[in-house]
Amino acid sequence: MKNKIIFIVLIFFIFGSNIISQSLSSITVDKINKSKMESIVKNRKGKILFLNIWASWCVPCQMEFPDIVKLANKYKNSVEFIGLSVDEMNDLETEVIPFLTKNKVNFKNYINNFSSVDELINFVNPQWQGAIPTTIIFDKKGNRKKFIVGMRSYEAFEKEILDVLKSSK
Repeated sequence: MKNKIIFIVLIFFIFGSNIISQSLSSITVDKINKSKMESIVKNRKGKILFLNIWASWCVPCQMEFPDIVKLANKYKNSVEFIGLSVDEMNDLETEVIPFLTKNKVNFKNYINNFSSVDELINFVNPQWQGAIPTTIIFDKKGNRKKFIVGMRSYEAFEKEILDVLKSSK
């Protein structure tokens, strides 16, 4: 009997630790280009879109990200949250995924794979200077309703979300 218990405990530690490590590293970040982003914006499926452009090295991005995670939990039934990292592609495994893991991200994130900085800027807003964090909120039809440059609080983001939800009924 004692041997069976030791065996069961040993099996748990071997396989249980693998399950835990797999769940902690299950965050995936796909590359995204202009056409894929346009498709996401157009295909709203009854939800508004909250698109946050950020980088792991950006202190204001780091400061607002936990609030975005909380909002994504609260509004998961009516708002699709997406993050777009503008980190360098070679920082994906060493900076981006660890940042998302640390923040217990609960929404899809992509890494910029637009053909150029100009293409990304023109997609976001031709007047945009490239400052991050930047957040764009699209209505249920994919129309840009809010363009927010700079860090915002939970309350400020929630107000913007509620404004778009009210106007999208």
